[in-house]
This record gives sequence, structure tokens and C-alpha cells, in this order.
Amino acid sequence: MLFPFPGFPVGPAAGWCKTLDQVHQLSLSSASYVMTGSYTVAPRDGNPGNVFNGDPDFSLNSLGLPNSGLAYLQKRGRDMVEIAHSFDKPIYLSVAGFTPEEYRILAHLGFECGFDGVELNLGCPNVADGGKRKSIASFDLTVVDEILYSVGPPPEESILLAKVSPMTNPNDIADLADLIRYYPVFAVVTMNTLPNCLDFDSAGRTVIQTPDATGWAGGAGKFLLPIALGQISQWRKALPANIRVWGVGGVQSGDAVRKMLYAGASVVQVATALFLFGPRIFSDIASEYLDLEPLENICA
Repeated sequence: MLFPFPGFPVGPAAGWCKTLDQVHQLSLSSASYVMTGSYTVAPRDGNPGNVFNGDPDFSLNSLGLPNSGLAYLQKRGRDMVEIAHSFDKPIYLSVAGFTPEEYRILAHLGFECGFDGVELNLGCPNVADGGKRKSIASFDLTVVDEILYSVGPPPEESILLAKVSPMTNPNDIADLADLIRYYPVFAVVTMNTLPNCLDFDSAGRTVIQTPDATGWAGGAGKFLLPIALGQISQWRKALPANIRVWGVGGVQSGDAVRKMLYAGASVVQVATALFLFGPRIFSDIASEYLDLEPLENICA
């Protein structure tokens, strides 16, 4: 059940799905798999105030990883797996630690619960810890190395995904790819939201409220698609063939899915559109995508 979706390789990015009901909704949808939102060891309420602007073209968010924590996973993780598997869909657990040890604890619980894979969220830009903005792990090779080493290899029946922040320097991508290739990573999820975006309302107030009062938030929405395609292309070039590339960013149509596959993605994820339109977005995208001329005909 690790990778049974070649016909429509599209599913949710981490973020939206945090409860049994949401797992059930995604399992009923046209999504090819289920991905949870990122879980942390301690429960988190998320950031207070206005943290999501809901614009499909230029979305900003600073959610702050709201989730019910390790205790909820211990209680309900196996139920999540059972629901998804009852619909013949793989389910992946996204985790975000504040230390390498926390990543290890969360990942190993995910494997014990029977999740088909664990995504290590190394790219979240919107998390405050003790009033201070948490650094982005994927920008620090030493930190990534420590996390991957701590987590170790997944069981044979599971896969390990590494989700990173978008990088503007191709050399940074190449350096991180050179590190990741030595670990049992099945795929790199090419980007989280674009860090430190900013917008103002008509009164000059920041659109998004953040704990550090800067208003800097993660950018998402349709505008991100060209950036996302560039990230996919660079990662596909930098990684060995045995490590897949999963693309995310700006996908709201079948044509956007096709472009990500052209760029080198083997799986495409939907994030902002899922928050805005709910799981029905996958049937809308699937209808558009499946009406396009088959990829093999175009590439022949």
C-alpha cells in the first residue's frame, strides 16, 4: 500500500488533516492517499489571532502547527490508519519536532501505529517556541543530519519523506541533496510555504498576526506555482534516481498537476486549495487532469 496511485498521483500536503473525521473525509475523496497535518510532541493551540487570509491566488498563513500532540497519536493513530486502509488508501504521518529526539519519538510512534510512511517536516517557517520564532531545520545541514540520524531507517513496510523549505540558491539544494542521499529517504517533498512573506490591509496593519509581531508569514496560493516548479526541477537534478521528488505549491488545477510532472515530480500535493475548498478539490482536479491528453502520448 506504499505507492499504489500511478493514474492520479495527487493527494494532500500536510496541514489540513488532524482528526479522525478529516482522515475519513480524505479517504472518501478522490485523493490518492491521506497525509496528516504535522504533529508535535506537546499539544499546540497554534498561533493566536488572524493567521490565515484565505486568498486562493496569494495566501498567507502563520498557523503555528496546531495539533493535539503525541498523546492523541498514541490514542488515535491506529484508528487513523484503519480508516484510510479500509478505503485502500495509504496514509502518511507528518511530524515536526523541536529537537532530533522529538523527531525520533514521533516518527517511531508513527511506524508503530502502522502509518505507511512518516514525513519529517523540516521546513515549517511559522512556529514560535517560548515566544521566539523557531529556526527552519532544512536551512542547517548539521541539524538535518542530526534529525535523519536520530530517526534512522523506517520499517520495511514504511517509507520516510523529508519535507524542506524552498531554497533560492541551487548550491544549497545540491548540498542538502548530497546529505539526504546517504539516508533511507524515499522522497523529498520539495517545499513548505515561502518564508517571511508580508501584506498589509487598508489601514496599514499586517494582514497576518504573528507571535513576534512582525507579520511575516508563509506564502502560498497560485502565485507559488512557478517557484514550486523550479524547486522540483532543481531537486530532481540534484537527487539520485532512487530518491523521488514530491511536488507541492500552487496546485489548484489539472494543468498545474501536469506541469509538476513535467518538472520531475512523481507525486503532487495540494495545500491551500484543500484549506479553501475542502476534500472535494481532489475530484475537481482529477476531472481536469484525467481529461488532458495522456502524458505518455505527449512525451512519445
